[in-house]
Amino acid sequence: MKRRIFQVDAFTTQLFSGNPAGVVFPSDGLEDQQMVLLARELGNSETAFINSDKQTVRFFTAIQEVPLCTHATLASYHVLTTMLGLPYGKHTMVCKAGKLSIHVEEQGSHPTISVRQNAARFGQVLTPDLVLEALGCDFLDTTLPIQWVSTGNPKILVPLGSLAQLSALQPDRQALIALGKSLGCPGFYCFSLEASQEGVDAHARMFSPGSGVDEDPVTGNAAGALGVYLKSYGKIDASHACVIRQEDSRGRFGFIHVQMDGDVPTITGSAVTVYEGCMDW
Repeated sequence: MKRRIFQVDAFTTQLFSGNPAGVVFPSDGLEDQQMVLLARELGNSETAFINSDKQTVRFFTAIQEVPLCTHATLASYHVLTTMLGLPYGKHTMVCKAGKLSIHVEEQGSHPTISVRQNAARFGQVLTPDLVLEALGCDFLDTTLPIQWVSTGNPKILVPLGSLAQLSALQPDRQALIALGKSLGCPGFYCFSLEASQEGVDAHARMFSPGSGVDEDPVTGNAAGALGVYLKSYGKIDASHACVIRQEDSRGRFGFIHVQMDGDVPTITGSAVTVYEGCMDW
């Protein structure tokens, strides 16, 4: 079967910034291991595989399937509406995390895409000594807990005491993999509330070596969890969107807008197509 393959940068409208994702259409007939191999070949943190119904989407890293990937969701609906004929407006995406509401608003060549995530669930609060050594840091924001939070793909949220500490993080990869395995949660979303630019509520970095992603440049599902977490602990005004700036060690960055409706976050962003290819497989 002929399949179209797209490379898309999400949470940006500028080429070579934001978070890159692969998008494969149609995915009908591909076995799980084939999708793992294709995701590995494309080399992004995640690749989205869209069924011919233009509704069912699966997400794979280079080693496994994950229930939800928000930046690859933005990439998928950017491709669906700008390249594959899906109309703008409201849609329902079916993925391993459930059915999610998507709204695509026409904005020239870069439509604005909103993803309504699942209600945030709060889990275990961790003691600092479990996490700090693996992350290679020692300066926490003691006004907030290290906590498991999920809106469909769980993360451990780690509040750091300064932006400098966040920027300097050099995690012990194997220690972080072992810790994630023991917690049943491979992703660690580290953030600082230290202000560095107007209009930004938090700065963040995302590490998930246990799922095959050493560092993710811009992570929508983690940002949704963080937005509800910050609202719950009284750190942000929930009447307006929370803005999170995320940047990785290579300098790729993006801005994530999180609007809260109670414990339900909606992530909004745009994307840009880098290139398209085709394969017969």
